[in-house]
Amino acid sequence: MDRRTMLKAVGGTALAAALAGCSSLLGADSNQDASGGASDVPDEPIQAGLQTFTEGPAAVLGLQAQYGAELAVSRINEAGGIAGRQIELDVKHEADAYVENYTQFVSEGKEVTFGPISSGGHAALAPEVEAQGVVNVSTDGTVTTLYEETVPDPTYSFRFQNYDVMECVSAARETVNRLGAENVNTVAGINPNYAFGKDEWKVYTAALQKLTDVEIVYEGFPDLLADDMSTHITEINNQQPDVTFSSQWGGDVVTMMNQAAANNMFDNTQLVGTVLYSAVNDLSQDIVEQAQALSGSRNYYWGEPEPARWSPGQQLLDDARNQWDIIPSGHFMSGYGAVASWATATEKAVNLTGGWPSQEQIAMSLEGHGFFTPAGYHVMSERHQGLSTAYYGEMDWSSEIGAPILNDINSYSPPDVSPPPGTKSLDWIESW
Repeated sequence: MDRRTMLKAVGGTALAAALAGCSSLLGADSNQDASGGASDVPDEPIQAGLQTFTEGPAAVLGLQAQYGAELAVSRINEAGGIAGRQIELDVKHEADAYVENYTQFVSEGKEVTFGPISSGGHAALAPEVEAQGVVNVSTDGTVTTLYEETVPDPTYSFRFQNYDVMECVSAARETVNRLGAENVNTVAGINPNYAFGKDEWKVYTAALQKLTDVEIVYEGFPDLLADDMSTHITEINNQQPDVTFSSQWGGDVVTMMNQAAANNMFDNTQLVGTVLYSAVNDLSQDIVEQAQALSGSRNYYWGEPEPARWSPGQQLLDDARNQWDIIPSGHFMSGYGAVASWATATEKAVNLTGGWPSQEQIAMSLEGHGFFTPAGYHVMSERHQGLSTAYYGEMDWSSEIGAPILNDINSYSPPDVSPPPGTKSLDWIESW
């Protein structure tokens, strides 16, 4: 069966297979034969590898991804595994050893790998994944150019998380929705000084300039983990832009917002950030209430979809608080979703092939694959890019949970914030 024929076959059965996988991942009881009748399935556990930041300042994100992946593995195993096979997950510190970690996983016989988080690391890793031929599903590594320029025709490399163009176009639309186009005349940016930060600033300003007549009055790029951002904050205060955009994440969010509050920056501008909520476990009530920032939460926020109509989101929040004493962020869902995408696609391939599928068959099954997680419905597009709803809201403090929450949430569906197949992101924005 050639690749496209297999793709059509997968597409025709995607919904049923995705729902079967969903029931396992959501912990529903099932007495069905877990192998789906497959006759050629190994007995030994599936060996899987995850690389993420397990130590240092970036562990603010990395541990969330690890916990999410471990929870997904635990739920799959409790439900009987994939075609009866349990998953054993080996975790390595990402550091700057993206390619070395993946190569070691492959040499150890891992059947699938997950991660990395870093955009620069993912760009370095993806070509090696194509050369080695063992499927990798990145948790994040969201730089826009990955599947547009770096690896434009991937076979084995996938990405679960929404990519930069999706969250930056969402941010630009959120800015206009909240403030009104006529009130957005000037914009400044404080973004991390590497591929992710520069990519997000470029895409956000391109989109905002198409939606408004905004003028860029300042752009600053502090190094990762910088302990002094006062120069950039002083410039913001001097320029007093209508909007300040930031793609700072984790500990850098805390540094920026603490120093911004100390220097009254929030009196002079409206802060809009794509991943400010990634610092949910480290921000104080005073800072959150002073900032009144608008923040994205990538493709996951535990209160959306509302628990009344989609309870798994609330269940995941409760699990994360009980097991790790954290509020789960979008990076928790990155780990969970990367595992869920591969597991449900592999389960589907087992049902189609009647045995344990090859790496190529699993890759084919992932293309165009639809599946559920506690964050709702996702699609792994034929371009290997995960697509799902993005969420933005006003950051506020909840005394009930003792942490920041998002209020008055707006959601943005993939067709509204990502280019059609075959079109590069900036070309698509330019065409508006």
